[in-house]
Amino acid sequence: MNLLRSFNRAILCVALSALPGSMAPAAQPREIGGSKQLFIDEEMVQTVSKVEFTLNPARRAERVLHASDPWASAGLGFVNVIQEGDDFRMWYEVWTYVEQIPGHWMSRLCYAVSRDGIHWMKPRLGQFEFEGSKNNNIIALGHRGYVNGHHVFIDPHTNNRVEKYKMIFGDFYRVASRGPYPSISGAISSDGINWKSVDTPDGIIMPGDTDTQDVAFYDPNIKKYVAYVRSNCWQRDESGKRIGRPSRRVARAQSNDFRQFPQTSRKQADDWRPPPGLDEILAEDEQDPGGKWGSGIYTSAATIYPYAPGVYLFFPTLMRYDTGECTIQLATSRDGIHVQRRFHQPYVPPNPNAKRLGKQLAYSGYMGPGMVRVADQLWMYGCEDDVPHDEPWYGKGTPSGIHRYVQRLDGFISLDARDKLGTVTTKSFVLRGRNVEVNADADLAQSASKGSMLAVEVIGTAGDVLAESNPMRSDSVALRPQWKKGKDLSALIDTPIQLRFKMRYAKLYAFQIVDVPDNE
Repeated sequence: MNLLRSFNRAILCVALSALPGSMAPAAQPREIGGSKQLFIDEEMVQTVSKVEFTLNPARRAERVLHASDPWASAGLGFVNVIQEGDDFRMWYEVWTYVEQIPGHWMSRLCYAVSRDGIHWMKPRLGQFEFEGSKNNNIIALGHRGYVNGHHVFIDPHTNNRVEKYKMIFGDFYRVASRGPYPSISGAISSDGINWKSVDTPDGIIMPGDTDTQDVAFYDPNIKKYVAYVRSNCWQRDESGKRIGRPSRRVARAQSNDFRQFPQTSRKQADDWRPPPGLDEILAEDEQDPGGKWGSGIYTSAATIYPYAPGVYLFFPTLMRYDTGECTIQLATSRDGIHVQRRFHQPYVPPNPNAKRLGKQLAYSGYMGPGMVRVADQLWMYGCEDDVPHDEPWYGKGTPSGIHRYVQRLDGFISLDARDKLGTVTTKSFVLRGRNVEVNADADLAQSASKGSMLAVEVIGTAGDVLAESNPMRSDSVALRPQWKKGKDLSALIDTPIQLRFKMRYAKLYAFQIVDVPDNE
């Protein structure tokens, strides 16, 4: 009987969904208040016509750091930057060649600071002895000074100043005596310069691989610590035997305690499968070069976007097995778990001067997690190597450096209209302010007959136009429409509405409701 009742209910739902819009149950209007709404996906989009989602690549700016120090003789590695007050603070890795250790390479963590984000100083920290001197900017952390795949973050959840800064990193040599079991370590600091490992056995916070840049931070949306780490999956034949190479992927874990993420058995870790508590969120797919098993995802650069709620950004590096090229892409999410990689082309344009070594392209790029805002721009930082991924470069002094990348505020993805008049209609929401503010470029074409334009209509629940703006023909992160009737939308406050954007030769990035008069 229950099964029959469920079946009848399902039939009723299908029938209702087929009714004309005025007869079908209306979706509950959303409460968005004054929060910014990014057009990175369909989250706030009801319908579109003659517009399309478009990837807007970041601009490659200058190389801000070169591998010029003796302790960086084999090149530079992963990086992340935080802005605090007037200071830009950078933690980055350097590579040196050490004949006496397994693998012959050593990754160490260094520190730099800047006032403009472009010109960097390397303070002499006096912490770690390199070739008989402590006159360097190396941070003393990790067994034998080895730190790989680090990420530093400021913890908004703690009131303990000693733990204001936290770090996830690979501390390979500390656990090498225990066998090949891979693990990830954690560290705490009061100032971001003087660090100590967390108070767990060997400073370990979770199992996992460190041949990548793992990321961790406190997620205020779920009130937990999250970690994005490397995961590996083997292709297998019909009998279950491993074939080919493992596919590099990204997995996620969460915990109430930064010191204790999900644990697993050594056997499971050795089997190259996500252990219990880890959920795979990013993997190569059939749209990537070589198909599902012809490439891999190296890093995640997972970041909560600070300027709009409920937006998670990822900048994974796609490694091609055929060419060795590693390029930075873009992926998005609304919860940090379900990730959409809509575009399969580079988000950061590779070095146009990269050389080819046979079939190999001498370029590898890795975005660091996080971003800083400078006026109406977002600055991000990453490491680029002028070698293919599989090049046997150890000890050769790899040409590499830390680069700055520039993006428009909110500008990662846009809804674009070209020569045909396009429309974007939002989902229904309750108006809680007097004006609309739009991040858009309506200044792409200025021909006399069909130039750029963007206009906004306010639509009521019956589909009627409640307000209409004059066309806008400019480029700004905060365009304010001028309404044909009335100065603002005060009369419509607390009313369920939709916005309809009418556009031609324009890019629409985001909008938000602002509770200020039109003349402010």
